Amino acid sequence: MSTKVLRIVAVFIVVLAFVLTVSAARLEAVGRSKGYGPKLEKLRKRVTENAKAKPRPVVERAAAATTASTSNSSPSCGGNNCVNAFNKQFTASLDNLESFCSSWTAAPTAVFSSTGTATWAANCVGTSTAASVQSAVASKVSSACSCFVPEPTSTPGGFRFLNKNTEPYQVKSLPLVDFDIGEMYSGNIPIDTNDPSRALFFVFQPTDGPPVDEITIWLNGGPGCSSLEGFFQENGRFIWSWGQYNPTFNPYSWVNLTNVLWVEQPVGTGFAIGNVTATSEEDIAQDFVNFFSNFQTIFGISKFKIYVTGESYAGRYVPYISAAMLDKNDTEHFDLSGALMYDPCIGSYSYVAEEVTAYPFVEANNNMIGINASYLATLKELDESCGFADFREKYYKFPAAGIQLPAPDIPYEGTCDINTWATNAAEKLNPCFNSYELVTQCPIPSDPLGFPTNLAYSYPGLIPLYFDRADVKAAMHAPTQVDWQECSGPVFVNNVDTSLDPIQHVLPRVIEATNRVLVSNADLDFVIITAGTLLSIQNMTWNGKLGFEKEPSTPTIITLPDLQYEQTYVENGFPFGFEDPQGTMGINHYERGLMWAETYLSGHMQPQFQPRSSYRHLQWLLGHIQEL
Repeated sequence: MSTKVLRIVAVFIVVLAFVLTVSAARLEAVGRSKGYGPKLEKLRKRVTENAKAKPRPVVERAAAATTASTSNSSPSCGGNNCVNAFNKQFTASLDNLESFCSSWTAAPTAVFSSTGTATWAANCVGTSTAASVQSAVASKVSSACSCFVPEPTSTPGGFRFLNKNTEPYQVKSLPLVDFDIGEMYSGNIPIDTNDPSRALFFVFQPTDGPPVDEITIWLNGGPGCSSLEGFFQENGRFIWSWGQYNPTFNPYSWVNLTNVLWVEQPVGTGFAIGNVTATSEEDIAQDFVNFFSNFQTIFGISKFKIYVTGESYAGRYVPYISAAMLDKNDTEHFDLSGALMYDPCIGSYSYVAEEVTAYPFVEANNNMIGINASYLATLKELDESCGFADFREKYYKFPAAGIQLPAPDIPYEGTCDINTWATNAAEKLNPCFNSYELVTQCPIPSDPLGFPTNLAYSYPGLIPLYFDRADVKAAMHAPTQVDWQECSGPVFVNNVDTSLDPIQHVLPRVIEATNRVLVSNADLDFVIITAGTLLSIQNMTWNGKLGFEKEPSTPTIITLPDLQYEQTYVENGFPFGFEDPQGTMGINHYERGLMWAETYLSGHMQPQFQPRSSYRHLQWLLGHIQEL
């Protein structure tokens, strides 16, 4: 080989090494801001053999609140098809630096569009690359990436909902949340504008994705438990959940897909102020509709599709509020388009969902509960003598066996209270036993909201509770005179809800009006048991028939990627993607407008314990996908 050739080869190697090093550094900076450290880590090892990447799982959405909002383009795909494409492109990128480089913007405010991706391809791979290759790479990257976590677009006008009316509610930062919180509003809005003494408290986060003319309302239950739990520990843009020492970005936030409104209600809950006057769900629903009307006026919202969602006792709130919206007969302001309920108090929940189904739940899960054989036998005798076994034998059938008999006039809340007897026994064996999430063990996990198990509890370093801190109240425009607790109340006069359970009338009406209602139960929940929720459905008539005609059996297969813990797996020596996909994570079934979803390995607060499954449920609710 000639000297001239050797020199050319040497120069080529040096230039290549420099380009790869620079490219790796650039990709690392961009990828860390996106939260995709493992891919960059592998690339960096290959190129520079430096230390591991330090992923920062925070999407820095708007670098400047006055200049950044979201793209006006719609997602090109959705659901598992989108994510499969996303994974395929991302995996291929390891061996194709050009493809990988073109798949990310260089700054949080850069444009994300089919045209934009072509520009990135040209800038990144260089002008020597064929235009056809640039175009093909850009097209594939755009379709794969834009539908899961859409990118922001720099547009004039700033935040979509920020104006002189909403500015008093804008939240610019939150104590201890050390990253950009995006567009966010909170505060009290009166139920009646002529009487500011009664008001509901809200948090509103517009979508991170392309703007949508829809709003998803989230309600926690109790009654009297704060929806700030959902905002802070379940489906908000960031979460500070049990065992976390600070807030983290939530890659499965519902804000990725839709505008989300969390509301503390009824009056008597959290920061919702005023005299408690409600005696029924109808009263609570009317208060909410009045509040929501005032919210729409302030934020200039009209002709939005509305989805009402929640968990636990919101199994009563959601149907009644939804029915009150239908009563308005006003699609400009109350275009109810669907509803979702997790582990809901529908039907005769204290009898059917807590007692009738308690013994088989304990028997099936006793490897985690740990009750000894003799006491388990005692509970089995109670199950039979109290009539629970006969009730299940008669009514737990598909198709439904007929209208179920009402709760019998026996002291099932005393002698026959199997749920309480089993819980008391479990707590003696495991003082940290958690009816809401069966597998919780000691020590009791830290909780900035102070309710991590069956017990109200918080670590000394987390007192006062986060939303009871003076600086947090100031940042969120919350009433300073309120001593915030996660669950408070009462919210009903004399602490009694006089309304019929929702399966009697209001829930069937909501199903029939929207044909898009999802009811889901988690299999590790001992508060509202999965079989009990199914029994309630089998006692409900909607769209002309009683219950489900077929027993749910379709597997729910979750292929959404792990965006939370993949870096930790990689750093512990596992291959990238080891934990993907989750696989079969439940059972689903759809009949006559009602979708049933049983969720495996989850406790009561499903978006907290199985966020990938909940994200999938929301995709269905919003109509992005037609099957789970």
